[in-house]
Amino acid sequence: MTTTATPAKPVSPVLAPANPDEYNRTGIDLRRPMPRPKVKGITIDFHCHLFAARHGRDWFEAADHYGLDAFVTMTPLEEAVGIQRDHPDRIRFIVVPKWTEFTPDWIDDWLMRLEAFYNLGSRMVKFHASPGTLQMRQLPLESPKLKPIFREIIARKMAIMTHIGDPEVWYRGRYSDAAKYGTREQHYRMWEDSMREHPDTPWVGAHMGGNPEDLDRLQDMLDRYPKLMLDCSATRWMQREISAHRDAAREFFIRNQDRILFGTDQVSGNDRGFDFLASRFWVHRKLWETAYIGPSPIIDPDLPNDAQPIIRGLALPDEVLQKIYHDNPTAFLAKIGMGFNELNEREAANRSAH
Repeated sequence: MTTTATPAKPVSPVLAPANPDEYNRTGIDLRRPMPRPKVKGITIDFHCHLFAARHGRDWFEAADHYGLDAFVTMTPLEEAVGIQRDHPDRIRFIVVPKWTEFTPDWIDDWLMRLEAFYNLGSRMVKFHASPGTLQMRQLPLESPKLKPIFREIIARKMAIMTHIGDPEVWYRGRYSDAAKYGTREQHYRMWEDSMREHPDTPWVGAHMGGNPEDLDRLQDMLDRYPKLMLDCSATRWMQREISAHRDAAREFFIRNQDRILFGTDQVSGNDRGFDFLASRFWVHRKLWETAYIGPSPIIDPDLPNDAQPIIRGLALPDEVLQKIYHDNPTAFLAKIGMGFNELNEREAANRSAH
């Protein structure tokens, strides 16, 4: 008598938790209570990456602990419906392509995803045009291959978010071969050419326009492009560069308080539990809201071990925090037909009840 072995069921990989020395090298109690931001209404993280529905439990536990209510996320389409089902009031999506597979039909697939995300309520499209991505895909913003994407965006009256540039230390290091990666000036000419071509399109420059090291450049762009907003996402980048010129950065935020959106660039992962996620929220709240001066719990791989960043909090005025956490993202989303109306109404009802 012969028997047939039952095939073993595939086992999902179990990743070890992220190393605490990388996200909490200072031993902070990341579960210690912290008051909510001094904001009337909900707080909105305008730039993050909740990648999978299974990451939602730790994500929202950490978010609730740090007083963050709603998220505008770049999520793979394959996970979007599950996340929307589980957290319908707290999540809105930015249209992204399938980053992991760059095939000959990539543009057609992106157009399909754009329509699918649009049907899920999205009204904003992300272009990732960092030096590394430009070199890898050979798709600058002015590429004829991207014209169908831009036509669809304009026809649907959507907004655009762009990741242009990268940390200055990367231009001096990994991107130092200008013949291969181009220069920052070339990258910003490309971006400005695109904004001039679409002057009526609302635009978001991710990560402080990709150049928090040069606030004069950012001021010039804000002055010349009235539809441009900046988000302050990217934890390690912001803690390093904003702190490095704290006083000028504080003045910049106050001067441009109507043009900046709060964002974390938080990224979920199978190995990123509460404490990892909380470390990012902790840094952002300390950096924007307080006068904290001290070491960051998060290791900065771009700096030597003996020269890790010191956070120098901006202690932004309450009226500025109100705008970057709530008023500006709420107004921007409303202009393009997005928003967190149910969550806002519930928050207002809760305030009235108390």
